Amino acid sequence: MTARRNIAAIGWTLGLALYALPVLAAESGEEAGLPQLDTTLFPAQLFWLTVSFVLLYALMSKVALPGVKRTQDNRQQVISAELSAASAANEMARQMVAQYEQALSDARAKAQTTVSDIAAKAAKESAAKQASQQQDLNKRLQDAEAAIRAVRDAALNEIKGSASELAHGIVEKVTGLKVKA
Repeated sequence: MTARRNIAAIGWTLGLALYALPVLAAESGEEAGLPQLDTTLFPAQLFWLTVSFVLLYALMSKVALPGVKRTQDNRQQVISAELSAASAANEMARQMVAQYEQALSDARAKAQTTVSDIAAKAAKESAAKQASQQQDLNKRLQDAEAAIRAVRDAALNEIKGSASELAHGIVEKVTGLKVKA
């Protein structure tokens, strides 16, 4: 740290000296004018240009540029670490999406199987109920047909009995004779 302070102090001193040269030259009794264009001052200006350039180059190469390089290296490390973390997170997210899609596919297949089983069971129960109802309906139909036959037979027997009585009554009225059945 003290080397930096010393270099900074030297830089300030040289800078002040460079700015003080034209003022000192004007006070020494020389004629006023632009000192940059005075050819007698060219060697001194070139000397101080070289000293300033060398000093600035030394400061930049020893102090400023290594700090910039460290900052760039640190930034590159942070960027690399964050990119690798982002890549890992991206890969983890892809795996989670794949697992989710697999679980969703399994759930859909299981639901389809369950629906198919329920539909088959319902069809089986429906067929059993329909068969039971058909048997009950057939039994009722047979009972109704038997009842109709019994009523028909009873009605025919009654009609025969009535016809027989009617025939006996007609014969009796027409002939006057009583006929036995």
